[in-house]
Amino acid sequence: MNIHLKQSRILIFLILLFFAAACQPKAKPTPLATEPPAQSLPTEASAASESDLPSVLNPNIILDPAVTQDSDSLFVSQYLYEGLVKLDSSGTPQPALAESWVISDDQLDYIFKLRATAAFGEGTPITADVVVENFNRWFDPQHPLHGNGNYAAWQKTFLGFLGEKEADDRPKPIVDGIQKVDFNTVLIHLNRPEPNLLTYLADPAFAILKTDVLVNGGYGGRNTEIVSSGPYIISSWTDIGLRLSPNPKYWGIAAEGDLNFTWR
Repeated sequence: MNIHLKQSRILIFLILLFFAAACQPKAKPTPLATEPPAQSLPTEASAASESDLPSVLNPNIILDPAVTQDSDSLFVSQYLYEGLVKLDSSGTPQPALAESWVISDDQLDYIFKLRATAAFGEGTPITADVVVENFNRWFDPQHPLHGNGNYAAWQKTFLGFLGEKEADDRPKPIVDGIQKVDFNTVLIHLNRPEPNLLTYLADPAFAILKTDVLVNGGYGGRNTEIVSSGPYIISSWTDIGLRLSPNPKYWGIAAEGDLNFTWR
């Protein structure tokens, strides 16, 4: 995707990112007004207990949060996948797969540094290439991984897809594009400032999936390979229910015990 970013601008922000990392444990975002994510879900999946869980779930869940709108599917997905940021109990964005970020003065450029230890449940590192592929899947209708989904969460949150224009010929989507800066750094460029961007990115719909398993389409059902990027993995999916177990490759604090769901 061509997002028309000049090399000099990228170099400036790489310098900013370097000094931010050198001067403090993590680069903190500018204060933002926050609002609840699209789905009212617990914000700390790794701290879940059996009492937090619904007793029964829809058996036809689809664990592809980018395309599903089913509340049960999104509820389970938040334990399996993670995005660049997450929300704490007060609704404030916190580092997740991205350990830090820098925001430009004009609030149009967001540079995210990924955790070196971020990995999928089977051990594959989560890199800038993976993040860029996920964003382009959501944003670009011509991307090979976009498929036939309507990406309702992206449409609702970011207002449009690549190439869409308003009546006055201005770009319709909030996002202009994303690009890899280096192995573990990505830059998201906006068409106009959006103070709630970090909050939006914490929505389960914008979690990072392993793109290799998306190639054949139809991802997220019982008969597909579900690969986690979050605190849990699927250990059992039967006619009776679903069991999630702690992900041994998760970068953060290990989850405690299994989570069990029963079908309706």
